Amino acid sequence: MHALIRKCAAAHVRANSNFIHISTSTAPSIKETGLYGFHHLKTPKGFQRFVDDAIERSQELVNYIAGMPSSPEIIRAMDEISDTVCSVIDSAELCRHTHPDREFVVEASKASLRVNEFLHHLNTNHSIYKAVNKAEKDNNSLTHEAHRAARFLRMDLEKGGIHLCSEKLDRANELAIDIIQLSREYNENIITDPGHVDIFPASKIPKKLHHLVSPIYRNLPGSSKGSWGLRDKTKEKGFRLATESSTLQGFLQCASDAGVRKVAYVQGNSVPHANLEVLDKLIATRHEFAQLMGHKSYAEFALHSTMAASPEVVMSFLLEMSKVVRPKADQEFEAIQNFKRENSGDPNGELDPWDEAYFTWLMKSAKYKLDSSVIASYFPLQQCIEGLKVLVESLFGVTFHGVPLAPGESWHPDVMKIVLHHPTEANLGYLYLDLKSRKGKHPICAHFAIRGGRRVSETEYQLPVCCSACLQFLWVEFGSGEA
Repeated sequence: MHALIRKCAAAHVRANSNFIHISTSTAPSIKETGLYGFHHLKTPKGFQRFVDDAIERSQELVNYIAGMPSSPEIIRAMDEISDTVCSVIDSAELCRHTHPDREFVVEASKASLRVNEFLHHLNTNHSIYKAVNKAEKDNNSLTHEAHRAARFLRMDLEKGGIHLCSEKLDRANELAIDIIQLSREYNENIITDPGHVDIFPASKIPKKLHHLVSPIYRNLPGSSKGSWGLRDKTKEKGFRLATESSTLQGFLQCASDAGVRKVAYVQGNSVPHANLEVLDKLIATRHEFAQLMGHKSYAEFALHSTMAASPEVVMSFLLEMSKVVRPKADQEFEAIQNFKRENSGDPNGELDPWDEAYFTWLMKSAKYKLDSSVIASYFPLQQCIEGLKVLVESLFGVTFHGVPLAPGESWHPDVMKIVLHHPTEANLGYLYLDLKSRKGKHPICAHFAIRGGRRVSETEYQLPVCCSACLQFLWVEFGSGEA
């Protein structure tokens, strides 16, 4: 249903683009506001009220749709449901992945679950289904885009199981909620339990990698309890490496000690252990859901309405692609393996999985005389943003510049806000940039919608707001591996 109402909103905006005035209600203001500009989100508990209001307004619109208004009004009401519900879900998802305050994260998670449960309630609403069917059959009063929206709404409702008998539909909704919760648990486990390795002695980690690790100490063999205060003499210094994906990637590329690379790679690909059980449950739940929908597998269910059409088509494509790229891949693998043998002095050495990143970059550095520290000097964050400005203006004829954040709007001091501006169409939308890594931030690069662009009335248009969240990595220079 989440995807369903997104399509409705997008189609409604395109079908009604002849607006007169552009609302700047999301523009920066000196007045205090809440997270992302939503006044409800001044405190973590504000998510509860945010959800309550969204459900209340959406239910009013559902009741209106049940009265079978005109087809354009059905699409308009579905568009408002989309904006109302998606604003909560999208804000909650962004908060869960990026907010440093644990209380905000917890409340955002609760809000997301509540709204998703409400969406599954909408999936079972036959009044919506009847109204959407009515709109789809109306070939006179709907624009082409609005008619497409009605068709996608009907298809997505059926994909959620609304055409099933009541008993099967109830079970389908239970399974759909379980899938959401298990998927969320899987991702949260990655954040809360990334795993770690302890590396001794400290000399195995060169100084260029010290920003990726934290110092630890252990007792030396034979040290007595009475000498605990003489740390330098009785304890050995080492380093602890958190093996979450972003840190591990940079570490494997730069660590010269093969033994250290191996233990880091193995640990990083073995945690979190709790996800083994989560995956088993998720696979079983998805399979039951797919069979309930009349498909042999979840892959078949997920693909049947797409261009790929079936798992067989996807597999055929992958096999054909493999035939094309495999010779080149084998050639590159052999080149990297030979490079390792030459540099390690072992003519029979094998290229292990934990070697690939290190020797690939080392070989490129030697072949093309690359110095990562020199390359990095050309790409400081602010310079990249300035370069992006040039690209955006040359490609799309629009400019962007930073705007001040209102009190309460941001979630971290590193966050920036920019506005995209067109010389004749005025402001086009707002973008938050959260580009630096920090503790508790999800180790992925992602784009989050916060509020969709939509026509609010005949004279007003709501500007879209979104966020790009990335991790800024520090380049390190390859050397001998010595500290």
